[in-house]
Amino acid sequence: MLNKFQKAALAAAAAATLIGCANFDVTNPNQPTLDDLLANPTRTKLSAAASGLFSRSRSEITSLIWRLGSMGREGINLAGNNQPDYQEPYFGPLSPSGFGGALWQSRFTLIRDANTYMDALAKSGDLSAGEKAVSQAMAQTLKALAFMYIIETRGKLGAPVDVGRAIDAAPAPFVTQDSVYGYAIGLLTDAYAKLQANPTATFPFSVPPGYSGFDTPPTFGKFVMALVAKANVLRATAGCGAACYTKALTALNSSFIDTSDPSTLQKGVYFDFSNAPSDQANDLSEPLNGVRYFADSLILYQRVQYNGLTPDQRLTSKTAASTSDAPQSIAGVDITGTLKFTRYFTNNQPDPSHPIPVIKNEELILLRAEAEWFTGAKAAAVTDLNYVRVNSGGLAPVVGLATATDATFVNALLYEREFSLLWEQGTTWIDARRFNLLSTIPLGVTDGSVPAIMPIPSAECNARSLGGNCNPLGG
Repeated sequence: MLNKFQKAALAAAAAATLIGCANFDVTNPNQPTLDDLLANPTRTKLSAAASGLFSRSRSEITSLIWRLGSMGREGINLAGNNQPDYQEPYFGPLSPSGFGGALWQSRFTLIRDANTYMDALAKSGDLSAGEKAVSQAMAQTLKALAFMYIIETRGKLGAPVDVGRAIDAAPAPFVTQDSVYGYAIGLLTDAYAKLQANPTATFPFSVPPGYSGFDTPPTFGKFVMALVAKANVLRATAGCGAACYTKALTALNSSFIDTSDPSTLQKGVYFDFSNAPSDQANDLSEPLNGVRYFADSLILYQRVQYNGLTPDQRLTSKTAASTSDAPQSIAGVDITGTLKFTRYFTNNQPDPSHPIPVIKNEELILLRAEAEWFTGAKAAAVTDLNYVRVNSGGLAPVVGLATATDATFVNALLYEREFSLLWEQGTTWIDARRFNLLSTIPLGVTDGSVPAIMPIPSAECNARSLGGNCNPLGG
């Protein structure tokens, strides 16, 4: 994202960890920017606040990718100065105050920022009704996306959603996984309605470059419906079943899904980065002689499928041999770093400005394949799966899958999702967990384990008098 978006971020970065303190209606001397925004929400200030939301929405996305990627054995962090980060995902247990407690606070900070922004919108006299509506839709969308990231990592542990409480209120209670998805879908559905009702309105703020093609209310709405579809598919495997798969198919019809042209597979919405001062760089784009992030070469090449003698091009196009003088290794971890990710290279060179996908057409097609299969349209599901397999993987289509068992189809689907979304969002681990297939992920190390969940941070448990029990719902 361009530096101006980072500079415009609100001072809410220093917000308290506990999400029960979610309302900024009282004066806070440590956050005058927030107080000023609420007291005098001018067009200029609201525009800066919106840019701050876009900037914050990408917070910890690189951390999410490598942490979940490690648990799914896509890659590993072999930086010797950060021991828990390479040991915990391979050996466990995940610490609620360390590796396992990550990917939480930044998301709730974004949610709090979005709530403050929407409060300020309601008080503004500078914006038209249409501008307010589409601005609120943007904030609701980013807020829903944050909840999706939270629940993807915590699963059956659930999460709090009632974060609009008074500052002196008790911490918000946890709700179930299904309820978190339902809440996110409700936000997105309302956002889409606002965008549809104001198709000629103009966003009164700068939209980041990663939203190119999705920067007007009608086109932004297609992005919103893509998220609705994804949330419904994930919710389906959390217990909602066919009803949510049907809703996903309906949402996909209003998204940007496209199987008419293979060149659109990478079309989508992306997080932007830059190497400019005060901005956030994509630190996953590491040189081939770097010593931090490595593809788990042994596991990936054991799992990858071949077209004759040529491996799946989704693996070969996203990785390259390390050029370090010696293979990277760390005592206690019997994995040697020999294969680097080039997923975020530009012109075969590392690029700290390389964008990271939020959601893209290739994923939508595979989401549709899953929803089609579990609503009975099995031939259509196989057609979608093979479209991605052939055009993105360079592999021959799977034959006879339409008459296979559910388990066989799921294995085929998860293979395509793993390599289509490799090192992009922790898909391998998320999918294995939601289909109860964590035992199929190779351990990769002697006496290793695959974590079943990321625990709730210790501070959240302590604030609710749960002590060391970071599993509030007993899941």
